[in-house]
Parts: sequence; structure tokens; C-alpha cells
Amino acid sequence: MKVLYFQSVYKGIYSYFDLWLKEVVSEQIDLISIPISTNQTMLKNLILTIKPTYIFMMIGNSKPIHLLKLINEMKIPLILWFTEDPFYIDVSYDLLPYADCILSIDQSSCEFYSKLGNKQIHYLPLATNENIFKPINRNKDIDLLLIGYPYPSRIKLVQAIIDSTNYSIVLIGKNWRKYLNISIQNKKNIRFVTNWIPPNIVNYWYNRAKIILNPHRESTFLLNKNRFNVTNRSVNNRFFDIALSGGFQLINDKIDPFVDEEIESLFRYSDEENCIHLIHKFTNDSSYRDKITTEIRSKMIGKNTFSDRLKTLKNILEQNSI
Repeated sequence: MKVLYFQSVYKGIYSYFDLWLKEVVSEQIDLISIPISTNQTMLKNLILTIKPTYIFMMIGNSKPIHLLKLINEMKIPLILWFTEDPFYIDVSYDLLPYADCILSIDQSSCEFYSKLGNKQIHYLPLATNENIFKPINRNKDIDLLLIGYPYPSRIKLVQAIIDSTNYSIVLIGKNWRKYLNISIQNKKNIRFVTNWIPPNIVNYWYNRAKIILNPHRESTFLLNKNRFNVTNRSVNNRFFDIALSGGFQLINDKIDPFVDEEIESLFRYSDEENCIHLIHKFTNDSSYRDKITTEIRSKMIGKNTFSDRLKTLKNILEQNSI
């Protein structure tokens, strides 16, 4: 099976997704990567030369319609992986007619597409890299850690924590300082890291924190492109990275369990007050945290890499005769 893969137009973590996909060694899938900037003439010549079985593309918030039209004209089955669903589902919606196989990282989005009459819809979450996200031997010298953009629900949670507790917290991401009201006495407990950090450094931070806050992004954020109001309910990519790093995470309970409902229910919170209750409960109980993280990691290791995702994709294509 020869698959022509368009490297992502996006920066940051997506450049690593591209790299990790290219590193996958498979006897069954020959993955050939090309830049998304490839023009139509070059693409046409490349398709005629290598004769791919499929063309594969990640879609976030861009619409390369000129390329999709050419691929359809050349009658090569097209696989689109919607990796920002449902936050940019307006973009995904416009590209549905071009795809022979639709993959989405969100279960609610899959159901939405199916209700529109689309047949080849499949849930396929993003993946992690076990060579990067892994436990390392170091002291847990940070109480709380949150990595990510300051979406309103995250701001509300962090503000509640710093207003009512004295835990140390590290916030990694742009503009956090801008949205928080911090008293003079609380300043010493908060550290901001504003630059983007690569995955290996993310793993280092995960291994320093007693508790990693993983509040999932809200589907109602003003700058989303989600006119259909599809509500996300699937785990984000950090869920995999944190679990593989051996980190203990707290996530909001509106997200579906991924591997074990009973275990995952132990680190889910319903609102800010409940999250703070769980922080109090788990911060100084390292043995209990270790028990949970060991169990969840054992259920996920070896099953959530990009190699695993390509195997799943191969099975989808074969079973559905795409």
C-alpha cells in the first residue's frame, strides 16, 4: 500500500506529528511525504510517477481545495484526517465532499458527519511518541502544571485555584499573565513560561508536577469555527502524552472515558470547586497518584503511537474496501 502524505501546513506540534509519521517503519504501508506547498503541476506529475494507492492529509483550519479538486480529478482515493474537530468543524464540513474516507479526532463530530449521510466516517484520535513521553527519575517539585492556551474555562479554573489555595503552579503558554488577577501574596506561587516548548521539554515538565491540569478546550470559544455547535467529547492529545509520561492528570468530566471508565472517573472533575477538592485530595498522596498513573499507563502503552494509528487506518481501508 503506497500512501502519499501531505505534510501539515501548521507549525508547533504539527511539525512533530509530520516527523513522527515519517519515522514509522511499516512493511505494509509505504508513506511518502510531500510538502503542502506542492503546486498542482508538480502534484499531478508526482501522482503519475509514483501511482499512490491513497492520498492522506491532515486538516485543521485550512482548505487546500485546489489540491483536493485535482486529487479527485485523478481519481485517487482521498483520506482526510480532521485534527481540529469540532473547533474548526466549519472547515471540515466544506471539505467533506472531496473525501473518500473521513477520520476525526472527536466522536461527536463523527456522529455529526454520519447524520449528514456520509458513510466512511471513523474515529481516529491523534497519537503520542513513547520515545519522548516517558517517566524520568526526578523529584516532583511543582504542585500544579497547566500547558496550553488560556481559553475562558481554563482561566476560570486557574483563577479559582490561585484565589483559594497556596499551591505552586506553572502555566505554560502565551498570554496567561494577561487574563489572571494575581494578588501580591500569590505572585510567589505562580510561574509563567510564555515561549513554545518542544515535546521533550514538555515531558520534562510533566515529570516535575504532582498534578497536571488538563481542562479540555471548550467548543463554544468565540474564535472557533463551529456554527453547528458540535460539542467535543473525546480526549485531547495531551491526555496520551501525560499518561505515557507517567503524569497524574485531572480532566473535566464532560469528556468520554478512553480506556477505563472506572479508573478515569478517579481523576475527573465536574467544576472548579470539585477540581480544587481533588487537588487537595491528591497533592500529598503520592502513592495513590502513582497507583492510578501506573494503571492507566499500562493500559495505553504500545497502543497509541502513530504506528498504531496507521495500522488502524490500514484496517479501516481494507475492511471497507476503500
